[in-house]
Amino acid sequence: MHQEMLEAIIRATPETPAYAGKTVLVSGSSSQIGLNIIGIAIARGARVIGLYHKTPIAFVHPRLTWLRADLTAPGLPAVPPADILIHTAAIWLLPQSLPGFVSAGIKRIVVFGSTSIFGKRDSADAAERAVVERLAMAETELSRMAAEKDLRLTILRPTMIYGMGLDGNITRMARMIRKFHFVPICHPGEGLRQPVQAWDLAEAALAVWDNPTTYGRAYNLGGGDTIPYRAMVERLFRHLGKKPRLVMLPFLPQALDLLNAFLPSLHVNGEVARRMNRHLAFDNEPAAEDFGYRPRGFLAGDVIL
Repeated sequence: MHQEMLEAIIRATPETPAYAGKTVLVSGSSSQIGLNIIGIAIARGARVIGLYHKTPIAFVHPRLTWLRADLTAPGLPAVPPADILIHTAAIWLLPQSLPGFVSAGIKRIVVFGSTSIFGKRDSADAAERAVVERLAMAETELSRMAAEKDLRLTILRPTMIYGMGLDGNITRMARMIRKFHFVPICHPGEGLRQPVQAWDLAEAALAVWDNPTTYGRAYNLGGGDTIPYRAMVERLFRHLGKKPRLVMLPFLPQALDLLNAFLPSLHVNGEVARRMNRHLAFDNEPAAEDFGYRPRGFLAGDVIL
């Protein structure tokens, strides 16, 4: 599946020599953003080194090298020199691996965090708060290390990522619609959302590459539309060719809390429903001003769900 995705991304990207002679090192190669970065960079003439944990993607290109690296383990295997590291794996995996990348001569680093650092900060769920703490600690540590080692660091914090059929938000909801033909909503479902396509995030990471304005800065990146949760779900129904069927359940948070207590492996909790009525929208303007960030609207273009 990942092989077909890479092939499709390269076909959809106009070939240019924009990055000819440059090398991009991508961690988290099998992620939605990582796949897009690899495909776009190849189409624009770059040499790409894709890090993978266990199984490489069965895709071959003369300017693509696969390199196995376990970022969860201490130390890092020798990596070839590169002009930039774009880290799309979990941000908290990077601090312990950063010295290895620096030893390879990498000075430019773009790393993806998450707006969950704000949206889940006051969550009643301990696991979610733990994730927020890891995000915050990683950002702080990376900023400290970048200043100490004179690295050019940019942090990108996406909102709700989708577009490649690999996410647990929009794609998961699409599967529910196809299977059950309805979606439960915590009434009234008016919290604002900005779903953002992985393609647009990959473009953002490449756009900041040689932009000094972005060095040492962090940007929140949402999609092109800011819409209420309920309207987002209704638009997804229509995109799938189905009549919207939303079941409004004011007690949904309590029901999900109970479900989580008995089946924690489902990874759902009442906070998911409570956030349906919380605004989780962020300002794209700083990114627009600094590097021309112009994301597409929700479900615009070709998306995989």
